[in-house]
Amino acid sequence: MAGVYDYQGTLVKQELFGDELVKQTIAFKFSRPFKVYVKYIEPHAGREGIYVRGTNRNRLRAHKGSVPDVAVSLSPLGRVAMEDNHHPITSFGLERMLEVGTANIRKALERGDATVRVSNGGAVHGEPTWRIDVKSRSGGRHAYARRGEDLWELATRVGQDMYVLLHHNDGIDSPTDISEGQSVFVPNYYASRGEYFIGKRTFMMIKAKSWDHHGQLYESYEYPVLELNPGLDDRDFDHRNKAYDFMIINQR
Repeated sequence: MAGVYDYQGTLVKQELFGDELVKQTIAFKFSRPFKVYVKYIEPHAGREGIYVRGTNRNRLRAHKGSVPDVAVSLSPLGRVAMEDNHHPITSFGLERMLEVGTANIRKALERGDATVRVSNGGAVHGEPTWRIDVKSRSGGRHAYARRGEDLWELATRVGQDMYVLLHHNDGIDSPTDISEGQSVFVPNYYASRGEYFIGKRTFMMIKAKSWDHHGQLYESYEYPVLELNPGLDDRDFDHRNKAYDFMIINQR
């Protein structure tokens, strides 16, 4: 990743919410240190978002792409921005997906209670790959919420993903739905099973699939289109860019 300064392409993601696996296709642009532009292809065609760390009070600038359509600034961790998303836009990108996958693999090797297997992954969207399979035992521990702590903060403290905690604690309905002293189950692993595909040409993790601790497919991310170092500039992350529909809204 050290030699990748920016990239663009298409992300196809599937994420489990309750018993429903929600699929979304999103066109995106990303640039270091952290600039993101997304445009939904399906569903919510036309929905756009721009997040540039350190600007706009670190809020997500977005519009929903349907009538009535207005541009708004949202907290990246808020209910509206997190709708149908396991991860906030502040965690977008190849690097975060790599971090999650490698953390699961390293933990499996360190704990010795999981199996890790590397094999030929075949072609994924035209690129030959290596495949890494990780299978771990279910199980975990309980942590107790501190005064004034929400699930985001508790997740950071215990070293687990917020939505993994939300998904595996049926008595918690939202990140703010916890109180002091409440017991929260913390799975040992991000996923009970993971499949990770590394491109032999790019050395990027271009596909990742995870199963929850009940054996259900929890999430899947893949990049059918990925262009590395295309030379993006500030205009690609500017809501005033005439190629984006933010300008159409502002002119109404």
